[in-house]
Amino acid sequence: MIVKSFVLRRDNYQAIVSLIDDNTIAVVRPEKFVERLFRSLIESVIVRKEDGRQDLATLLDYFRAVSDNPLYLEKVAEFEVQVHSYLSEGMFVYAPLKSVEDYLLAKCARLCADGVACGVPGSSVVDGTGFVVCREPEPGRKPVFDWARSREAIALRCKGSGRLIVSGGYGRLESGYVVRIGRGGSNMLASLIASALGAERVEFYIEADGLDGRAAVTFDEAAHFCAGSSAPFASSALWPAKNAGIPVVVRNIFNPVFAGTVISDSAVSHDGAVSGVMVDEDLALVTVYGTGLLGSVGISSSIMGCLGAAGVNIRFIAQTSSEYSISFAIPSADASRATAALEALVADNPLMPLDDVMLFNRSVGIVTVYGSRIKNVPGVSGKVFGLLGSAGVNVIASAQGGEELSISVVVDASDVSRALAALKAL
Repeated sequence: MIVKSFVLRRDNYQAIVSLIDDNTIAVVRPEKFVERLFRSLIESVIVRKEDGRQDLATLLDYFRAVSDNPLYLEKVAEFEVQVHSYLSEGMFVYAPLKSVEDYLLAKCARLCADGVACGVPGSSVVDGTGFVVCREPEPGRKPVFDWARSREAIALRCKGSGRLIVSGGYGRLESGYVVRIGRGGSNMLASLIASALGAERVEFYIEADGLDGRAAVTFDEAAHFCAGSSAPFASSALWPAKNAGIPVVVRNIFNPVFAGTVISDSAVSHDGAVSGVMVDEDLALVTVYGTGLLGSVGISSSIMGCLGAAGVNIRFIAQTSSEYSISFAIPSADASRATAALEALVADNPLMPLDDVMLFNRSVGIVTVYGSRIKNVPGVSGKVFGLLGSAGVNVIASAQGGEELSISVVVDASDVSRALAALKAL
């Protein structure tokens, strides 16, 4: 049994259909563009109380362009009725916007699965929200998988199944509410299904020939490669397969004969300690510094908790032993919100008086050198900083995890391209 994960787009319907056979369980979800269209529709109807007919027409035109399969077009017509009815009722009934979005986007994913099944004779469709069980989250927190119950649900429905099409990206809380299961949720579900069934392998289909042109990488290397915001999928999707000892193959949906990249715990097919270089751009480096931080127990906890409460994702953290400053990189879009939250924290915290603590914000990028064979190899850091110095790139901050699998350097946004070019020589 092979589990495959697909993102349905207007130009890849036939490619997906051709890759599903009796030995396949396919997980399908809509592309992000469709999700944005849907959110625009929901906001216009639920928030602004508009009729939303134009947004709905745009959305339906998109789906009709995916395939001219008559059975599929019938599904689109049924979907139109369901969405129109739900939104018409939603205009007059209070419901959290996030709850409405998750419910309808899960229906959108189900339409994608139904559409693919219409092109695969002998296939059947399963709503993926019945597979992923999530515990009720604490206020302000994201849902947490109940792995054991999810595996039980998958094994009960999928054991021995082939030509099974599953809608991906969404699960259910114990209370029954539909919830999004995070970025790349269809890949996560595919990996989880493979783990529950002991599949031969998992295949993630993207629009590139694997990861960075590599024939094979380890799970740890792939996790570092996929840590960037522009990665083809979230690294968290790898862990169910990794824990079950099942390889993941990343392949090109438009070039399926190409072998792609095999992700496993086996030896990789490259020379040297460094596997590759990953870049994360459009970031802000926020630094909190001053004598108010010195020797104050709980300051780091207060700062990180403050950012978490503000919904800010931290991409990088650095603090020296002097305790004089803490720096963290965050998405640029979150910079103003983070700064406001930190200023409020400082103003309300007697341990950090305003005259002793300052905030500094600048646009940066992170360049990460990663590799499973960096560990215990002397001189890798020296080569990294030597190459950057020779290229005239100033390193603002740096960090290396205790697992010794990667080295990250923060550079000014204007230096990212030059830093990347310099480190390609490793």
